[in-house]
Amino acid sequence: MAHAPFAKAVLLVVGVVMQGFDIVAGGQLAALPEFQRRFGYSQPDGSFLIPAHYLSAWSSIAPACEIVATFIFAPLLERFGRKPGILVASIISTAGVILQQLATDWRVHLAGRGVNGIAIGIMFTISPLWIGETCRPELRGFFLCFFNTSIVFGQFAIAVVARGSSHLSGKWQWWLPIVAMYFFPAILLSGWFFFPESPYWLVRQRKNREALISLQTIYGFKNEAFYTAEVRRMESENEREISTRDSRAEGSYRFLGIDVSTEAECFNRANLKRTLTAVFAASGQQMIGATFVIGYATYFLELIGIKDYFDASVALYVVMLLSSMLAFPLSETVGRRTMIVNPQFFLCFALLLIGLLGCIPNPEKASWGIVVLIYIWAIIYQLSIGAVGFVLASEIATARLRSTTQGLVTITNALWGLIMQFTVPYMISTDAGHLGGKVGFIFFVTGSIAATGGWYLYPETKGISFEKMDELYASKTAPRLFSRAVAAAQGDITPHTSKVEGVSEHVEVTNFSS
Repeated sequence: MAHAPFAKAVLLVVGVVMQGFDIVAGGQLAALPEFQRRFGYSQPDGSFLIPAHYLSAWSSIAPACEIVATFIFAPLLERFGRKPGILVASIISTAGVILQQLATDWRVHLAGRGVNGIAIGIMFTISPLWIGETCRPELRGFFLCFFNTSIVFGQFAIAVVARGSSHLSGKWQWWLPIVAMYFFPAILLSGWFFFPESPYWLVRQRKNREALISLQTIYGFKNEAFYTAEVRRMESENEREISTRDSRAEGSYRFLGIDVSTEAECFNRANLKRTLTAVFAASGQQMIGATFVIGYATYFLELIGIKDYFDASVALYVVMLLSSMLAFPLSETVGRRTMIVNPQFFLCFALLLIGLLGCIPNPEKASWGIVVLIYIWAIIYQLSIGAVGFVLASEIATARLRSTTQGLVTITNALWGLIMQFTVPYMISTDAGHLGGKVGFIFFVTGSIAATGGWYLYPETKGISFEKMDELYASKTAPRLFSRAVAAAQGDITPHTSKVEGVSEHVEVTNFSS
């Protein structure tokens, strides 16, 4: 049954591959001699150096535009559906790549990266949203891990393309990685006509017949009873959400004339913990050093004196890709919380060691130790918060607030990306901070905050339906005790208090509240 939705997910996450490609593109291009010659300044030794503020601007403009795009397009996705957004993102991305390719000034290249960032913001919101809404609970983790793997594949692809183009001379040395970006909107446009709308969105629009057809397109097999039951399940969940909202009788909220009632509802007492969990899962990836280790791996390895820095970075992305793929089955067997919480503390320890190695006076003695730790960090990251963070962030919200919450996740992720992409070049560049491995100390501190917060906030959602999750949060069960509460409700373990005949499952679950 899984192969049909997998094919649809593959097409959808092509746009997310573009995000992975773009994240690393700045660091890869900055390491190419012809790109340095085109946009950098001549040094006394004959080499060319790209100023830190160029790198910072190029890297931070995309996440800044992602934030703006999400503010604009997230409400439109709820009004017009997910499918139109894919078409809009494809057209915008094409325009952004054209600007980057034809740039003769660093500011034009900056504009191109910003325009492409708008397209990335749209696709980064749509992809996990559609996957989370469409897949059965027992398959959500698999497909949402695939979402992360597509990002890693984009990072691997740009490393390979840049490695190949490094042997070229002239403008095609830096043109080739940029021209390769045309591949993503081309694939999205070619498959757009055959792509189904989200059945969850269709049910919320009272288009149950269209939702049934969409499910048939997604799964591809003949079983009318299955599709009818799925539509009824979605309809029941939607009606329960509307009933819950109406019972609270919350007023409308407007900001600068724009109705932000749904956004405000994400932060009310009933939904605050779920919203914080989703945005914290996205924030944790950046706070624990993803931009430093992944985004600037090639450039950083060059600066600390690694001779074969391109080969080392390509090998790094191969390792990350394989690790991300291994997370597919683990998310549904080991579970989300187990794969995130403890590994985050290990990642912090690795960052601390990188910082300590950066304090060694002789960089040559410490450089390969830093490389080994970067590889270890990358493997654990892709097996934990890197892959499973997207799973948790995409499935934690209520059905009606899922698109809004995913928009907030995209904004949060982009905001942290903006901060990190702006500051990391200043941390590592030789004409600025030149911290080398001591950057590890900075991310050790921020990563420790993320790891501690995750221990309290991240629940185990493996195999739990959206309806059951609503019950657990409504009962104020501590997120770290979700799996225990579910097991108790199913009679697998003995609750802390004796079970009274006729008492509802809801009351029994509250025994695990904190």
